[in-house]
Amino acid sequence: MLELYGLTNEQLAWRRYKIIELSVGGMDGEKSFQQEYPNTTVEAFQQSGEDSFIQPFLVNPSRKATCEAFGPLIIGVDPARFGDDRTAIIRRQARKAFGLQTFIKKDTMEVAGIVHLIIERENPQKVCIDVGGLGAGVYDRLKELGHGDVIVPINSAETPIDQQRFYNKRAEMWGNVKDWLRDTPCEIPDSDELHADLCGPKYKPDSNGRLLIESKEAMKKRGIRSSDAADALGLTFALPQSAFNENKKKRDNAVAQTIAQDFKQVQRLKDIRYGSNRR
Repeated sequence: MLELYGLTNEQLAWRRYKIIELSVGGMDGEKSFQQEYPNTTVEAFQQSGEDSFIQPFLVNPSRKATCEAFGPLIIGVDPARFGDDRTAIIRRQARKAFGLQTFIKKDTMEVAGIVHLIIERENPQKVCIDVGGLGAGVYDRLKELGHGDVIVPINSAETPIDQQRFYNKRAEMWGNVKDWLRDTPCEIPDSDELHADLCGPKYKPDSNGRLLIESKEAMKKRGIRSSDAADALGLTFALPQSAFNENKKKRDNAVAQTIAQDFKQVQRLKDIRYGSNRR
C-alpha cells in the first residue's frame, strides 16, 4: 500500500479518515476525495456525486485516441453570451473532433469575421451556430456575407427531434455527444478545457422522464464555468444524418448534370467535325 500511494502511514491514515468524513449522506467518499485532492488528470475532473451527465471515464480515452477524419466537415460555433464566457468553435468529421478554438471578449462582428474565414478556407458542409445571445447577430452577418447555404441556426431551447427522450434541443445534443463518446473509438482534442466542460453539467429527468441538462446559468450559480467548448461540440450533432444525405444527393445531381452537359458538348463537337469531313 505504501508503494501504491507513495505515502507515509500517517498520510494513509489521514486519507482514510477523510474518505470516511466525505462519505456522509450517502456520498461516495472515495470519489469525493478524488475531487477534493486529485492525484491524476482524470481525478482532477471528477465530479462529486453521480449527477454529472458525462463522467470523466468516458472522456479520458477519447483524449488519447486517434481516428481518421472522413465524411462531411461539420463545425459547431457557440458564441459567448456574457462577458466572462468564451466563444468556442470546434470541427468534427465522423469519429474525430478537432481544431478547438476558444476566444474571450469578442463582439458579434469579430466572431462573424472569424467564422467567415473558416468557411472560406475549410469549406465545411455545415456550420451550426447557437443563436441564443450574440449568436443571432453572428448568424445574420454570415448570411449577409453569402453563407446562407452553409450556416444553420440552432436554438438550444427548441423542440428536439426525439421528443420522447429529450426535453429540448440542448438535452438532445448532449445526449448525442454522450452516445458518441460511448461508441469507442472516437477522438477529441487533448484539452483540459474541453474535458472540464464535458464533465460540468448535471442532469435530471423532467416530469415525463425526458432528459434535462443543467443550464449554463444554473452551472454558474454553483460556481462552475459555462460549458462553452462542450456545447460547441454538441452543436456538431444538432442535425440528423438525413440532412447530410440530402446535401450529398444535391451535390451528386449537380455533378451528374455537369457530366451530362459535358458529354452533350463533346457529341456536338464530334458531329461538327465528322460532318465537315463528310462534306
